[in-house]
Amino acid sequence: MKKFFAALILAGLAATAALAGVGTAPTPGQGPSMPDGTWLLGVANGQNASYQSGITAAGTTQATATQLPAAITLIEVDTVAASTGVNLVTAQAGIEISIYNNGANTLTVYPAVANNPVTAAQDTINNSTSTTITSHSSLYCFVAKVGIWACK
Repeated sequence: MKKFFAALILAGLAATAALAGVGTAPTPGQGPSMPDGTWLLGVANGQNASYQSGITAAGTTQATATQLPAAITLIEVDTVAASTGVNLVTAQAGIEISIYNNGANTLTVYPAVANNPVTAAQDTINNSTSTTITSHSSLYCFVAKVGIWACK
């Protein structure tokens, strides 16, 4: 009987360890619904961040670089050829993005291609037109003022 309970506890721990984040996220495509309170607290405390990996950098200019997905806060670029890059989303106040370059080359990061609809001007990154992330390094970016990405 002891072995049965030990196996049951271990199975429960294994199932818990496989879960990402806390709580239960709303089911996509089901329309408005009441979200799980534990999940919402996880979002507020930074435990349930959205993430995407497997992105491939492309292009050698801002116009031809890979557009990063909107509403994703943790991004991993896995394939980076020499001189390729990605474009950030439009710089709206309150956005935060962390980018990890898991590729073999330095990644160039550009602001969004289109002019910002609020400022009617091109977004900037640290008062410049681009920044870079060396191989196997990360970059944290946020927007405190519309149109201006602050990246470190």
